[in-house]
Amino acid sequence: MISPVENATAFVMGREQQRLENLQTAGLSDDQKLREAANDFEAIFAQQMLKAMRDATLKSDLIKVSEGERVFREMLDQHRSKQLADSGSLGLGELIYKQLRPHLRG
Repeated sequence: MISPVENATAFVMGREQQRLENLQTAGLSDDQKLREAANDFEAIFAQQMLKAMRDATLKSDLIKVSEGERVFREMLDQHRSKQLADSGSLGLGELIYKQLRPHLRG
């Protein structure tokens, strides 16, 4: 039997794979693809940062955390990290874009 975490992870990975395929066939310029990739990298970085922050907090044994709650928190962190990257408040995506822009062909 597949655990809820594995099921949620498979769902998210499938959705990201579909998004990647859509980007490849959308007819975007290399510049637009680079900007999307830099923004996605910022979202991944933010998600890892949120995960590390959540792991660093003190946990209590008084209230047990269910598998569903863990899945929900993971999905919530992913959504928040995407919002954070889209807002550009960290600025990491823009820095990556500016660093890699001169290396584009064309």
